[in-house]
Amino acid sequence: MNITTKDVAKHAGVSVATVSYVINKGPRPVAEETRLRVQQSIDELGYKPNLLARGLNTGRTHTIGVIIADISDPFYPPVILGAESVARQRGYSVFLCNGNRDPELENHYINLLTERRTDGLMIVGSRLNEAMLKKTADIQNAVILTSLSVPDAMVFSLDDHNGGYQIGKHLIALGHKKIRYLEGNWIGSTGHRYQGLKAALEESGIDTKELMVSAVSQISIDNGRMAALEFLKKNPDITALVCYNEVLALGVLEACWELGIKVPDDLSLVGFDNIRETERSSPPLTTIEIDKQAIGVDMMKRLIDSIDSKEKNFERVMVPVQLIERMSSAPLKILR
Repeated sequence: MNITTKDVAKHAGVSVATVSYVINKGPRPVAEETRLRVQQSIDELGYKPNLLARGLNTGRTHTIGVIIADISDPFYPPVILGAESVARQRGYSVFLCNGNRDPELENHYINLLTERRTDGLMIVGSRLNEAMLKKTADIQNAVILTSLSVPDAMVFSLDDHNGGYQIGKHLIALGHKKIRYLEGNWIGSTGHRYQGLKAALEESGIDTKELMVSAVSQISIDNGRMAALEFLKKNPDITALVCYNEVLALGVLEACWELGIKVPDDLSLVGFDNIRETERSSPPLTTIEIDKQAIGVDMMKRLIDSIDSKEKNFERVMVPVQLIERMSSAPLKILR
């Protein structure tokens, strides 16, 4: 049997409009005693709101689209968990889409979710350029995790420059000078991690002309491994290597094993992001810690606040980072 608002109203002894006010939490207030009576009738009759009709009536669907760059990347699951927990608490459902590091696919999902009348979009690790992200923010409530500068948009950015700088200071304190950097060269990697590392080295008078040894266009463990096999053979004097992220660093660890290079005895290795896998790698990786679940929580809170208030938020939030020292980096005196 299809239970309607008319059935609930008759059961509770109220008008259909009152039932609507209770279900939609407005626009008019309902006395607490009446609200409880309507809610009891809803529960007893097993009434389920027609979300499509409700969305047409209120202009809201209480759904949010979440688009992530790559579902196989360990960085993203904690962000999703944080975001989904907030959405659930605030009465929103989440549609998750995997952009697969493909700008065209990401843009397809943006258009699809907008057509499906989602109330907002949370885009994490976007592969779109500034112009496309601004266009998205212009037509939709959106919060975006990106290192790009997007005008008139709510943007979260990791403090990549500071992370690179902390790594540089750490390696310099260990006595390293022959330091190199493996970049993740995609549209969202603005080079802030590299620039932060470079700034730390230049402050100490270390030559940075050959700092970048390679740039990997598609971030994966295998690509990190292949890049490392090539440049480590050509540059046996390197004493420390910094990777754009830990997916690449895990590939470097594989290359070191194949080449007989011991980490950290022969080479100090530092990653970025602090994914769980590198706590258990051999050796555990020195890295930059990012509270990924907290990012998801904060992004979703601000997005829903913007949706509920009907006022777009154009704030830019810089996410703090912190160096975590583990066993993959060691003083130079141990190495030579």
